[in-house]
Amino acid sequence: MKWALASFLIVFLVWDVAFSQDIKVREEAVLLLERAQQASRAPKLPNLERVDTFRTFGDAGIKEGSFSRMVIQGVGRRDEYTLGDYRLLNVWTQKQVAVTGSPHVMPGELVNVGKLTPILLVHFDGEDVIHSVSQRNVGGHNARCIQFDTIRGQQTQNNELCVDADTGVLLEEKLGEELIENSDFFPFAGALMPGKIQYSVRGTRKIEISQFMKALGDGETNVLSAPPGAEVQKRCTTFRGPFGTSMPQPKPGNGGSDVDIVVHAMILSNGRVYEASIENSERPDLNDEALATVKQWTFTPAMCDGNPKEHEVSLGIHFQGR
Repeated sequence: MKWALASFLIVFLVWDVAFSQDIKVREEAVLLLERAQQASRAPKLPNLERVDTFRTFGDAGIKEGSFSRMVIQGVGRRDEYTLGDYRLLNVWTQKQVAVTGSPHVMPGELVNVGKLTPILLVHFDGEDVIHSVSQRNVGGHNARCIQFDTIRGQQTQNNELCVDADTGVLLEEKLGEELIENSDFFPFAGALMPGKIQYSVRGTRKIEISQFMKALGDGETNVLSAPPGAEVQKRCTTFRGPFGTSMPQPKPGNGGSDVDIVVHAMILSNGRVYEASIENSERPDLNDEALATVKQWTFTPAMCDGNPKEHEVSLGIHFQGR
């Protein structure tokens, strides 16, 4: 699974080998997702403000937070993150970014909120095997639901996507053990966006998000002014991400299943991993081992205009037969 940023956040299911399947069923599934893309992507975005308020659920209890983004098209954006004691404000313009707030790596919960909002969309590639498209009721809506598998080597992930038969929006996305439920859609700039997003893993609720968006007036460009006391950093003209030089994997097990855990961390300018935290895990019992594993890894650092630079990353750890 590969993540990418466009006007809205999109996840691509990317595989290599084609498998035998009903061509007409696959064609219908592809058309349904193309319609979902069109329903949830504005043809032309205005200057805008987006606010996501959320609650996360975990071993430490319930936490409340927010993410807001103001965008002046072609000029820059203002992003503000809060979760518990974590505060971060970034003001991006074409030549610089002004930063205030926490020096620590972003918590995994905030990273996941960023991936789920304003809406997570998918499309199919070669190793997504479509089995069927069926009709059912989803949250009171008449929906067309696509059942398919994604195959990575010896791993098979069972998935289902449900598209509103009337509006074309994505109502439910079951991707392996993860479930995303979108509801309370509202119109914005020619698109339909979810006012509520719920995210669960293995049937356990993890995140609830409430979202709204509005157009900004022409007189509100001052939102891109650098806040008092901000650290102003020059934006990179050329950038190269970090590359792993030593990335030992956990010892394989004697059976069981293959498991992938995603860790969020900072790669320092010396290539070491700093402040690693769990971003996504289907096996909490393996979390400590995943964190201990990535802390052993080393990288060539990210490079900004030829100079080493700290860089936040998401790292995947593969447990075989565990």
